[in-house]
Amino acid sequence: MARAYRNDTPKRPLWKRMIRGFMTLTGTASVIAISAGAIWLGSATLASRAAAVDAPPAAPIATVSALRISPSDQMTVTRQFYGQVEAARTVALSFEQSGRLNVLTVDEGDSVKAGDVIARLDTRILMSERARLVATRAALEAQAELSRRTTKRQSELRDRGFASEQAVDNVALGLVALEAQMAEVDATLTQVDVQLSQTELVAPFDGRIGARHVDPGAIMAVGTPVLDIQEDSTPLFRVGIDPKLASDLADQPAAITIDGTDYPTRLVGFRPDLDAQTRTRTALFGIDTDDPVYLSSGTLTLTTMLEASGYSVPLRALRDGVRGLWTLVVLEPAQHDMFTARSAAVEVLQIEGDTAYVRGTLAGEALIVPDGTHRLVPGDRVRVAGQN
Repeated sequence: MARAYRNDTPKRPLWKRMIRGFMTLTGTASVIAISAGAIWLGSATLASRAAAVDAPPAAPIATVSALRISPSDQMTVTRQFYGQVEAARTVALSFEQSGRLNVLTVDEGDSVKAGDVIARLDTRILMSERARLVATRAALEAQAELSRRTTKRQSELRDRGFASEQAVDNVALGLVALEAQMAEVDATLTQVDVQLSQTELVAPFDGRIGARHVDPGAIMAVGTPVLDIQEDSTPLFRVGIDPKLASDLADQPAAITIDGTDYPTRLVGFRPDLDAQTRTRTALFGIDTDDPVYLSSGTLTLTTMLEASGYSVPLRALRDGVRGLWTLVVLEPAQHDMFTARSAAVEVLQIEGDTAYVRGTLAGEALIVPDGTHRLVPGDRVRVAGQN
């Protein structure tokens, strides 16, 4: 039914449809024209208002400080390593015998000479044993003398036929036995003398007394420390350094600073191994001083040369770059007294205090901006302070 209804509706005449399309097109064009006119009128109004306002003054030309740098083939590098001062020899003295400590003649800080007796144990037991052995030997010596005389008499009687060979042999062999017993006593006496010598604590070298662990009257066991002695000679400075510097260390100037005082030093030698934790090689330096610097911490300063072409620039002149590089602001001459700023990429080879040694896209002498580089961008026109 609906399809029949549409088919029965008569179509408008062609001329009416054309008039309606023309009116629609005309209306659309009118709207576009009115909009374009409004836009043009607004732009003209804004332009006229802008022209009526005075233009802002031009930004003044910046004036910067500049630094002229020149290429170099090497740079002086100062390296510092921290170490410990120690005595050339330090010994904890103790007795090889047990007993009561009777005498201790030194105190902490005292100076001693090699061979000085600085402590003694109670020797009464050993002295009584030695006296007993001396008496025993004297008795054996008397018996031996009697045997010698008896042997002489028996030999004379044998020669005249009044004694047998057996009697002579008995007396002679008895003398041999007595002499063997005396040799045994002599050996025991020597042992007692050694033990007596071990009851005295003797300084093994010239030095100073360090820590004192006991006082007189203490019962000492074998090996118990009595006191420490440090050799009174050139102290040693022990320090771990980079193994790469070890081969050239003997030819490099070095100085050791302890508590703000510089001391002359000389290289004594190296340990043959590497430290397992720090991967450094231990170097020993002798310090020529009489000051009490033992067990002090110090700084070893080495001066070496970095052999590489580059430029020495202030550290503050560097700016962050890309891919691990840094940049410098370089000034190139422009018209009259003007300069143009550009960026130069550099690689830092060494930092020494507030100076960096760099290499990069620089060539020959260059004029750089050492301060305030954050205020400039490549292409800026600037003037250099102090130049006409």
